[in-house]
Amino acid sequence: MPYLLAAHANDATYMPSLLHALGPVLRSPLGEAEGETWGVGYYADHRPLIIKKPAEILTERTVFGLAPGVQSRTLVASAQRTATRDQAPPYRFRRWLMTYTGNVEPLADLQGLIAEKLPSFLRTELGAGTGGQLLFAMVLAELYRGGALDGPLGDANVIHDAVRRAADAVRGLSSETEDGPVQAAFVLTPGRGLHAASLGSTLHWKIQAGLERLPEGPPDPALTDFKQVAAALKRFKAIVVARHIETGAADWSPLSDASLRVTDELSADIVAN
Repeated sequence: MPYLLAAHANDATYMPSLLHALGPVLRSPLGEAEGETWGVGYYADHRPLIIKKPAEILTERTVFGLAPGVQSRTLVASAQRTATRDQAPPYRFRRWLMTYTGNVEPLADLQGLIAEKLPSFLRTELGAGTGGQLLFAMVLAELYRGGALDGPLGDANVIHDAVRRAADAVRGLSSETEDGPVQAAFVLTPGRGLHAASLGSTLHWKIQAGLERLPEGPPDPALTDFKQVAAALKRFKAIVVARHIETGAADWSPLSDASLRVTDELSADIVAN
């Protein structure tokens, strides 16, 4: 199963500290690094950006090892083997970022059927891709039909309704694939909040309330801004979604065959299918 991590926090400055803290808890299940691409999607000045690197050049196979300096309130990341690096998630379209975990390649068997139902502008850009790219196109199509693709950022309900419709569409198509049902999960963000949906692959999520240290260690009391840094770490809050959790890791809740909506204000709601 591919690796997945997504987080939305109240303070971009300390996202590296969160990623560093999560490193020992989240694991990559892919074994050998050959052919594995690590990718992270984040926002800088409200612009979605993506970093992708082959695992062979990483000194540490974690999201912090891939992007230790990324400061963004919202982040999605993944590791996966694909034919080319461009095919690996996360994916970007306009302000949207999406990543996924699991096996969505059965969707590629239905490429023609899926593509003919896409708006023409999405069919041109995303209608002839991998299963993951087709999944992204299906999500974007539902956002477009719901008026959310280029609409206001603040309507989390409209966005989440589109995510759920896309998930339902994938479930419906699963019965028509030759390789069996899609077993996957995905996370979408417009840069404010997160929207996750489980399609047979269990995700886990948690609220991270406070941090104890910076990546380089606990704040140094000798520094003039020690009290400010210590207070900021204490105030830090994030909601984290992940696929593979080390056995015994505390405070994580499973999300299976349901959807999770994380608002920009860091509230979270589970919506059953």
